[in-house]
Amino acid sequence: MAAPVQYLLVTHIPFARDAMGNAVVDGLWARDLIGLTKSLGPVRVAAPELASDGALQTWGSHSETLSASSGIVFRGFPPMKSSRDFLNSLKIRRILREEVSKADLVHTSNFFAPYTCLYAAHDIAVEMGKKTLFVIAEDFHDMLEWEWVRPTQGITRWRRERELLALDRSAGKRAGTASLTLLHTPAAVERYRLAARNSMMIRQPGHETSQIISEEDLNSRLASLSEPRPLQLTAACRHSALKGLDLLIRALGLLKDRGVRVDLKLYGSGAQTPQLRRLAEQLGVDDRVLFPGSLAAGEELYAALRQSDLFLMPHRTTDFGRAFFDAMASGLPVVAFRTPASATTVYDGLDGILCQLDDVQGLAERIASLDRDRAQLHSLSRGARLRALENTRTEWFRIRAAWTMSLLNEQG
Repeated sequence: MAAPVQYLLVTHIPFARDAMGNAVVDGLWARDLIGLTKSLGPVRVAAPELASDGALQTWGSHSETLSASSGIVFRGFPPMKSSRDFLNSLKIRRILREEVSKADLVHTSNFFAPYTCLYAAHDIAVEMGKKTLFVIAEDFHDMLEWEWVRPTQGITRWRRERELLALDRSAGKRAGTASLTLLHTPAAVERYRLAARNSMMIRQPGHETSQIISEEDLNSRLASLSEPRPLQLTAACRHSALKGLDLLIRALGLLKDRGVRVDLKLYGSGAQTPQLRRLAEQLGVDDRVLFPGSLAAGEELYAALRQSDLFLMPHRTTDFGRAFFDAMASGLPVVAFRTPASATTVYDGLDGILCQLDDVQGLAERIASLDRDRAQLHSLSRGARLRALENTRTEWFRIRAAWTMSLLNEQG
């Protein structure tokens, strides 16, 4: 019987330990780690270790405890507060060298300050002749341009532009030396495919087959479209400028002027929420735009989405979110702006509709056309459910595992 692969994952995502010594991590990350072990076997994780689980901040709705029986073992290193923390940086590099020396395959990703020292794990692995998996997990360049560089001016803007360029070069350099680079977003493919030695684009859906709307429930919802009722629209995301929610509200204003009644629920929250509320009032659509708050990932999200007819994602960036597939798992067609991300995820006319970027009038017309032609909405809804069935978390972990294991079978 072959020995299990010694798989090392190096990350900047922190963890803590409970009183029993078990690792406590963000709940969404725990799902990914468990999926990884189911497809590849035991995983060793090197990550920043916090002093207590009370210091752990999660980006999902909850944390989760992972015992040793989960097949996931954690090696902690000191958290970094600054890139200038040279003492801890040296300690981390020593720990990474120890861990890499014991691994068959080293999995790293694009790192941000203050954790750029973690690139050492990849570089040490290349130096030792280990197999390496490098992941560019989001279109960080576009995202940071919007949220980190764009709001600044003068010397601060100049400095951040230079730092972003350095991050971009660092990612490209590691993609060029990795055995395999997995690119999570179509925009990352555009940016790094020529730099990468060997790359593939992957999907990262959050749903499983059991969470996809049943055909019976979908048929029941579609049957209600024959009634003379307003379409129920939904958007669910962080309320920030790059999400384009202001353009969606403006589209509803145009629809009101044309006598088209649709209702919209804007799930989520953020810095732009008060501004979005004021815009809805100014355009006279505050009776049609509701702000129900945030949803927990998983069943709470899917239950809310199933009450809708159409999912709107007017993102103005090239980022790819799981929200596309969350909507499809609920049998919802997606209406989005055409970007490198949406154009390769939403199949225009089959499971959703794409319109030109920042085109408020076009967005309003696409919604109005589906309100007029509800037979098309039926077809798109069925297409969305089919796409969800073909793109579950388990299926994509299986694909990733096959590609990863093929690296270990290569000679040299």
